[in-house]
Amino acid sequence: MSSQISRLLAVLLVACCFSAFGCTSEKQSRGTPASEASIVVTDLAGREVTIAQPVRRIVLMRSLCIYELATVLGDETAERLVAWDSSLKTGDRDTYDKFVERFPELKETKVLGDVLKDAVSAESVLALKPDLIIMNTYMQQRKSNGLQRLEDAGVPILYLKFDDPFQDPQKSIRLLGKVLGKEERAKEAADWVDAQLAEVLQRQESIQGAVPTVYIEAGTHGSGQYGNTFGSNEEGRVANWAGVMAQLRCKNIAAGVVSGLYGMGVIRPEYLFTQDPDAVVITGASWSAFPDSLRLGYFAEQQTASRTLRSFTERTGWKNLKAIQNEKLYGIHARFGSHITSFAAAQQISKWLYPNEFGDLRPGDNLRIFHEKFLPVQFSGTWMVGLPNE
Repeated sequence: MSSQISRLLAVLLVACCFSAFGCTSEKQSRGTPASEASIVVTDLAGREVTIAQPVRRIVLMRSLCIYELATVLGDETAERLVAWDSSLKTGDRDTYDKFVERFPELKETKVLGDVLKDAVSAESVLALKPDLIIMNTYMQQRKSNGLQRLEDAGVPILYLKFDDPFQDPQKSIRLLGKVLGKEERAKEAADWVDAQLAEVLQRQESIQGAVPTVYIEAGTHGSGQYGNTFGSNEEGRVANWAGVMAQLRCKNIAAGVVSGLYGMGVIRPEYLFTQDPDAVVITGASWSAFPDSLRLGYFAEQQTASRTLRSFTERTGWKNLKAIQNEKLYGIHARFGSHITSFAAAQQISKWLYPNEFGDLRPGDNLRIFHEKFLPVQFSGTWMVGLPNE
């Protein structure tokens, strides 16, 4: 009996050992603790990036990408953002103020230098102990010493892309959703934007007749000085507003004529007059250093924006342009050209150019709906304007 009991105890002991081993293996198969887990993704520069989970401390090297980050993070935007550059504050002040109004703590968020001017201190970034650094692909193409030091330090760097305004922003937020634990939310937003764009692109296929010509200009300097127009970059690729125009049923008069850094350059007035476009579109925002700019955005007033837009008709020679004579002069928010809100550009420009075919679209209402569904800030202000006053 004693030997039987001994054998039974031995069997139980072995079973317990296997059971314990099995439990340990099961725990490991379910994943390591959250602080030690990691995922591997391919970013939009085609790089494999290993990122520890969860991502709690984010450095946003281009703060204008707050549109995409906030779409994914929603109310968690401010608590996860530990540093950003000054591009939002200087190049889209209304949006900066709107986010600070919603998240007052963003006033204290560390502001970095310009990575494109090699003004980012790698040491100051590393001191923040970031879990992730978010950049744009064009920054990789002009790699700075500071960026190289960050890569050498082993901090995960994730590249987003905005070359194709109708596809890349959605790809960017889907990638962010996967990395930031918000995959379902990101997919919902991207799918919604895709559907908005698809309606325009499909409907324009059935339009017959002449293709209207368009001149588009950044209204940074206001009417007193010509701003950049949008053609192609050094590699001959279109991006930003040139990418918008290339996919709509219109002809961008700067295409194949203007080229430069980021695909922008100033048009020759003589060429503009020779082309005599059917429509002129001025992009606007709230540029801190340019008080005469066409101001559009969260705190822009319709009457003021209309008055500024009308001042462009006073430029030398512009009253002779058929676009001006036919009151086809329009203003639209600059960030629609390369961000997740590009659907508003597609809808509004199509409606301006083809009022019969797209007259039922409500781009302003759709922009408001996007805010209500996906952004943590409330919709307000003036984002699009035309002559006569719309």
